[in-house]
Amino acid sequence: MKIKIIEFFNRESDGSKFKIVLSSIIGSICFPALLIIANWDVEIVSYVSKFVEMGIFILYLLICSLAIICKAYTLNQTTAIAEEAVRKVRVRLIDKLRRTELRFIETEKKGEIFARIVEDTEIISMTSANIANTAESIFASIAVFLYMATVSITGFVLATACIMSMYVIFFTYYFKIKSKLEKVRRKETDFLDLLNDTLSGFKEIKINAKKNNALFEDITSLSNEIERETLKPEIEFDKLIVLYMSILYFTMGVIIFIVPKYSHSHGEVINKLVTSVLFVTGLLGMVLRGTSVNLMANVGVENLEKLEANIDNAIYYNEFNPDYCGTSCEFKEIILDELSFQYKGKEDETLFTAGPFNLKIKQGETLFIVGGNGSGKSTLLKLMVGLYYPMAGGRIIVDDQTVTNRDYQSYRELFSTIFTDFHLFKKLYGITPVDTHKVKELLEELDVHRKTNFVNGMFTHTDLSTGQRKRLAYITAILEDKPVYVFDEWAADQDPIFRKRFYKKFLSDLKAMNKTIIVVTHDDRYFDIADRVIKLEEGKIVA
Repeated sequence: MKIKIIEFFNRESDGSKFKIVLSSIIGSICFPALLIIANWDVEIVSYVSKFVEMGIFILYLLICSLAIICKAYTLNQTTAIAEEAVRKVRVRLIDKLRRTELRFIETEKKGEIFARIVEDTEIISMTSANIANTAESIFASIAVFLYMATVSITGFVLATACIMSMYVIFFTYYFKIKSKLEKVRRKETDFLDLLNDTLSGFKEIKINAKKNNALFEDITSLSNEIERETLKPEIEFDKLIVLYMSILYFTMGVIIFIVPKYSHSHGEVINKLVTSVLFVTGLLGMVLRGTSVNLMANVGVENLEKLEANIDNAIYYNEFNPDYCGTSCEFKEIILDELSFQYKGKEDETLFTAGPFNLKIKQGETLFIVGGNGSGKSTLLKLMVGLYYPMAGGRIIVDDQTVTNRDYQSYRELFSTIFTDFHLFKKLYGITPVDTHKVKELLEELDVHRKTNFVNGMFTHTDLSTGQRKRLAYITAILEDKPVYVFDEWAADQDPIFRKRFYKKFLSDLKAMNKTIIVVTHDDRYFDIADRVIKLEEGKIVA
């Protein structure tokens, strides 16, 4: 059986594991040493002077001090290694997520990603002290068993047989328990999705009591199911602990009552054996309980590995350089040639096909895109800006240069976008240096300066109305100063004054700067502003 959590720490951390193991072994040896001193003091206390007895006591304190020092070092270093490993894997996964493809983010369950990066790494982090304690308990148990062998071979054989039988039983149950834990983790992911539904859809459930109650029924039902499924592996471990204690008590009974009848062991030997068994009982109990926690961490590591493998499969290439603009930020023409995209179901069935799209976009042109819901406007935009890769046969050409998969990030650098489901960052990432004076001018021009300010490189408030948040997004887009601007229903949430300003002033200002403008809109009263208006129906350009 592989101990995945140990492999994880070895792989992800550069800390010295040898020193930790050495410290743990030294600390473990202290346990039988203390046991020997205790037994030794009991034997000779009537025959030695107070001075010798004091010397034994000082030796006892020194060994205790050594055990404490080793324990502290082991725990501190193990915790440091765990936190280093967790940091590395979190940063690496997020780094890969940012380099993966949009379709992966759209189709992967958000609860799955959050559960793996947050919950599983937290379990791994909390396991570090448990691993140190478990390892120390194992080493200490071995040392105590060796001491028992010096006291009585018969007792040693009996105790060893007891422990071996216990772990044979444990490994018999291992995979059964592990599968139950994996099932629990999957259910917890579903729970996070329902929690996200509660928060993201709060307005909808607040005004619809039936929807609210139905969602809560699902949450309650799933919570009850998680409780039942969580109890199953825990009950299995409880059974193992009870069985373990039963075997130990039986072994102790054999040592106390049976061994003296069939061997020449005298009372002092029996006392030493019983003391050793009692001593090792607590140690092995810690090992068993620690194994339970480590098993959960193993499941967490496997979940992280699966998530990372899925992300790796969704990355077309590993290069990422947002500062490089290989297809030149100054272009004359972008050609969409036979671009198509298919949405697939769980069984790989085709749900919707958009395209083929054939379109030429001139630099400095203002293009309006219209169409009903589900007509393919968003898909066309995502293909156009390089967020979706087209099906075989489709290609994007910039000034006679075909954009390959390796060029896509460079191609995306041509665009600044505000989609309908845009995310507003408080900080102006990627804009250096930031002209604070320019930002404040734009805040006043967009009439949001009373709602938010720009301090220490970020907006002070972003919890605004949808229209106001779109205005902040527009400010960010202007500061990015890209050749092509894409606005997806930007004016839909604006009041009539700002809607008019958007079409009559903002678009006019951008056009004066020779920016290419692509607008998805339903405002037919402003169609005269566009150089061209194209209409989509059922995933195709029809006019």
